[in-house]
Amino acid sequence: PPRALSGQRPWVTKPAPDAEKAIRARLDEMQNAAQEFDVDKVFSFVLENDAGVIAQNGKLFLTRSNALESTRVGFQSLRNAGARIEYHFNQQRVTLLSPSIALAVGAGSTTVTTGDGRNTSTVFAQSVVFVLTNGDWKVLHAHRSFIAPPRD
Repeated sequence: PPRALSGQRPWVTKPAPDAEKAIRARLDEMQNAAQEFDVDKVFSFVLENDAGVIAQNGKLFLTRSNALESTRVGFQSLRNAGARIEYHFNQQRVTLLSPSIALAVGAGSTTVTTGDGRNTSTVFAQSVVFVLTNGDWKVLHAHRSFIAPPRD
């Protein structure tokens, strides 16, 4: 079998501690901005690209501007309803694919608290491809899938 299927991953290197630390810090910045519904800050870390910026729950946003607008509408809807959102990761891994490309994968849960205090939680998995650009880790592509909460 090919080497990749035999358990060896010659194209992958363990991230240098400073690279992993920087990528995890960037993920934290993005998470905090999302929890504050600060769409502009979230997208300040996303590169311009028209080849598929975000895939989420079966929907592909090819351009940064389309992804930004969709996210803005979603955040505004939550904010207008007086909701809060919290993301909790129970797993996160960073793999350096090259000195300037990294893959971050994770799984966790999202909790939305409505304006009247009701909570809804769902689990998610995500992958984010980062590219080192001018000394800064930026998102080239992200994918997030949610599992719909059970209906009563």
